[in-house]
Amino acid sequence: MRPRDLRAPDPDLRARWDALALASGAAPFMRPGWLGAWADAFGRADDLRVLTVERRGELVGVLPLLPGPLGLRAPTNHETARFAPVLADDEAATELADRLLAAGTTVDLGALAVESPATPALRAAAGRAGAPSLERPVCVSPWIDTTGDPASFLARLSKNRRHGLRRLRHRMADVGEVVLDVRDGTEHLDALLDEGFGLEARPWKLAAGSAIRSSPASVRFYTEAARWAAAEGILRLVHLRIDGRGVAFGYCLRQGGTLSFLKLGMDDELAKLGPGVVLTHHLVDHCCSDPELVELDLLGDSESYKADLASGTREQVRLQVFGHRLTGSAHRAALASAARLRAEAVSRMSDDTRARLSAWRNRWRPGGARVSASRSLTSAE
Repeated sequence: MRPRDLRAPDPDLRARWDALALASGAAPFMRPGWLGAWADAFGRADDLRVLTVERRGELVGVLPLLPGPLGLRAPTNHETARFAPVLADDEAATELADRLLAAGTTVDLGALAVESPATPALRAAAGRAGAPSLERPVCVSPWIDTTGDPASFLARLSKNRRHGLRRLRHRMADVGEVVLDVRDGTEHLDALLDEGFGLEARPWKLAAGSAIRSSPASVRFYTEAARWAAAEGILRLVHLRIDGRGVAFGYCLRQGGTLSFLKLGMDDELAKLGPGVVLTHHLVDHCCSDPELVELDLLGDSESYKADLASGTREQVRLQVFGHRLTGSAHRAALASAARLRAEAVSRMSDDTRARLSAWRNRWRPGGARVSASRSLTSAE
């Protein structure tokens, strides 16, 4: 691959990229509007490039990348829900992988969806090229099948979980009138985001530096992304209210048959009522009532409350390929050793020490690239 094979995403390419994403059923996180908001917020707009594959003049593959002194990497960070190239078919995945590794440099793809056809294609291309690779798990994200009615969802759960959900909902209803308020952002967007970001800025998240409001870059990202998503008709800002008071918040995207649940906030004063779990259950009911929605994607790590509700999971990995013929093997060995030592050191730390380390890194890591104590995007605790 030659440097000129990496293109800046001009308006024409963005339009073709977006059309391919919609036609292929790619997640909204891989559309140029979403990634453009990410690049603008985190200071990478001038660096963003794309590797493309065309077939008889038709765009069939797009992989966004950030070139750097150590090679090429995915435009991902702590706020990335999921990453994968946009592909028309498996043939495009193979060609894209071969062209990418032809660069003979390090390729670092974080938050890569294992289910994407690009993932096995990249593994195979690395094998053909004789390039060392390193693959590490990032997270396992739960999703909920919302086909059928709410009763069929409850029937899939354990008896204890069904009882627990009903108990929380009844307890909340005893406090006041409970309403699920779902907005598409076409009106009062700033006010809705301000209310939601306030609920998401829980004290422990602010202390750890992992709340949206902990970073001006994160606030800008989620605000600009919401404006783009609202214009596209896919934004869903969800507030669970008791007598009009917001007690839980969900930042969601609706595209195709999936409602993606990216961010969760709640009023900690009402923690005993389980507002995060109740909001999630209400979202299941919301999806079940809409025949076009087939799943609620919870994203983030498989925490206990998510695992109890989930119908299945999706894996994400960090895949690195070391294409330099002279230094690739040494580079891989060094990173693998460092990762192993880091994991061993963290496993010996107390929970308090890990939390303090996470907070320190979140405050001092440049460019807003925080590392939270948990990789999870949503937490109902």
